[in-house]
Amino acid sequence: MSGTTGGGGDAKILSREELVRRREELRADGRRLVQCHGCFDVVHPGHIRYLKFARSLGDILLVSVSADEAVGKGYDRPYVPEELRLENLAALEFVDLVTLAGESWGGPVLEAVQPDVYVKGREYEYRDDPRFAREKALVEGYGGEVVFGSGDVVFSSTEIIERRGETLGLGDEQVASYCRRYGIDLPRLRGILDEVAGLHVLLVGDPILDRYVFCESASVAQETPILSVSPFEEVEYVGGVAAIASQMAALGAQVTLLTTESRDPEYDRYTAMLEDQGVAVRAVPAGERPLFRKTRYVVGEQKLLKVNEGPPTPVSLRVTERLEGLLEEELPRHDAVVATDFGYGLFGTQLTKAVARVSQEQGKPYFADVSTAGQAHLLKFSRPRLATPTESELRFALADMESGLVVVAKGYLDRSEADEVVVTLGRRGCISFSRADADATDQRLRAAYLPALGRITVDSVGAGDLFLSGVALATLVDTPTPVAAYLGSALATLGVTRMGNLVSDLPRVVSFLERRGELRP
Repeated sequence: MSGTTGGGGDAKILSREELVRRREELRADGRRLVQCHGCFDVVHPGHIRYLKFARSLGDILLVSVSADEAVGKGYDRPYVPEELRLENLAALEFVDLVTLAGESWGGPVLEAVQPDVYVKGREYEYRDDPRFAREKALVEGYGGEVVFGSGDVVFSSTEIIERRGETLGLGDEQVASYCRRYGIDLPRLRGILDEVAGLHVLLVGDPILDRYVFCESASVAQETPILSVSPFEEVEYVGGVAAIASQMAALGAQVTLLTTESRDPEYDRYTAMLEDQGVAVRAVPAGERPLFRKTRYVVGEQKLLKVNEGPPTPVSLRVTERLEGLLEEELPRHDAVVATDFGYGLFGTQLTKAVARVSQEQGKPYFADVSTAGQAHLLKFSRPRLATPTESELRFALADMESGLVVVAKGYLDRSEADEVVVTLGRRGCISFSRADADATDQRLRAAYLPALGRITVDSVGAGDLFLSGVALATLVDTPTPVAAYLGSALATLGVTRMGNLVSDLPRVVSFLERRGELRP
């Protein structure tokens, strides 16, 4: 970011090259340069006193600000994007120069400009911080001075964000910053949507039917204190893996669903609904295995009760072998396979291993997802191209409810040998994790946090299925995962704003994207 194009605070924001030139001018004039370095996520009174103190030690105060990707304070930090953090500091009268530091410590800027004084907070005088130890050695090595700032007032950006983050109103700016960082705009997304129309995707999962029973307003029954409602309408949707198939088909992909056949009278209607939506169904007879139904009773926009019909029913070895045969037969005509386990018993050890084996043998990627943590286990799927669990599903799989999310995600990638994982966080958005490099010399993960695109949730049923639909399709046309996550989030946002397990067709998706402020030039 350069300060040559703007006035006021913008003129203080210099690139590394501009900063080095300015430093030479200051040195020639005999002016004393003081530098501070940090995240400065939410500038609070403690920061103000610290910076004022630093300014008093010299003629010019330089503040180097950690870039978004260099801040290691959690998947959703920094809360304030780097552009705004630079602007906030440049607006302070006693700050003379501001620069962005893309590294994880202040050393490269210190080495480039060699300030006369480097000021750190008082807490660093007693903290065993290896990065600061390197900074201190560097400054003292060229003859500079390290000074610890006043510690008379203690505030915490982390505490402020945890307590008041939602009221700061920076969610839209966070999304806009994400789009700028990963080059997401309307033409790029429309190009992705054009490409996915030519894909062929094979899906494997249980047959699930979602039923919504809409009722008149509730009252308390006279004979006992229970709710009394009067149904007036029933609406059915395909659920589970079929919802993913339907959403992919709605965006123009050619989709085939491998599932089990049921003798349930409603099963023919289930397959007819899929065929009407453009999904081809290949079903294996499975005896008395049911059509799994989930019935929700709704008054207004409030769900009162959910009734699940159909107990978990493992499939026989013969059915598994027939599904495996269909997988081997169908996959050559498809670009990828999506396997989703809702915990009803379809994915035994043999079928789960077959998905990984056949995909690898045929050189086709596969995507994995589970639902109902406690019944479906994410680690049963090995070497997927990508998985999209919720945070609770991921933590259940790793039996780790305490570690930071980055630690849990790394544990999953190591144990599953998955390429990447995108963790959905409900109203907080999603975060994608990938390894830092392909040769595994750097063990850190790259994380990309995308806040939720909407604030209104009418019905969250099927949001994860819609999200996976968008991520998988975009990934299959060589879209970087952070960009694919945006498209998945857009589909999920459209879904949760309507009651029922609904999918969005292409015109509706494009209309939604055209209204997004962060996608405009």
